[in-house]
Amino acid sequence: MNKINILGGAALLALAGAALAQPPGGPRGPGAQRPDRNADVTRQQVIERTDERFARLDANRDGRFTPEEARQRGEQRREQRAERMFERMDLDRNGSITREEMARARAQHQAQRGERGPGARGAGMRHRRMGMRHGGPGGPGMRGQRLFGEQGFVTAEQFRTRALERFDRADADRNGVVTAAERQAARERRRERRQERRPG
Repeated sequence: MNKINILGGAALLALAGAALAQPPGGPRGPGAQRPDRNADVTRQQVIERTDERFARLDANRDGRFTPEEARQRGEQRREQRAERMFERMDLDRNGSITREEMARARAQHQAQRGERGPGARGAGMRHRRMGMRHGGPGGPGMRGQRLFGEQGFVTAEQFRTRALERFDRADADRNGVVTAAERQAARERRRERRQERRPG
């Protein structure tokens, strides 16, 4: 049987805003439960989660997150994703993937996509296209420019400040806690602002 090589896909870096979008807590790694996206998030949790995230991004521990570190982390994420994909598809754990295993994995993926609904794939594709168009963090595009600015790096304090600014915008009642409803409302406001900025 012909053996199929698996290539990793593109992976986006997690930015400071993810500390608000994904409530902190819970184990990490393969098989770990995902955090409850409907859970309330406190300001202190955002600070802790953002500081932890920055520590992972700052590879050389110099207090600065740079475009080069972003590119290195992106490459690591792609390699890890490719390894996980290979492990899922290599059903007999013999270190190679047959056409039959590839077909079974494709069928399973299609079934899961059907359970998520018809719009799930389209939304993911739009986000990936947007990430490529913006160059991603560390790239030459708009997103990299917004993240690193003219100084060419981000400090831990700046990283935390951006996360807290986003938290404060979402915290409509100013009680130091952002609920799932407030996060949804904040997403709707951002969507409306993007639409207003579009030409025509």
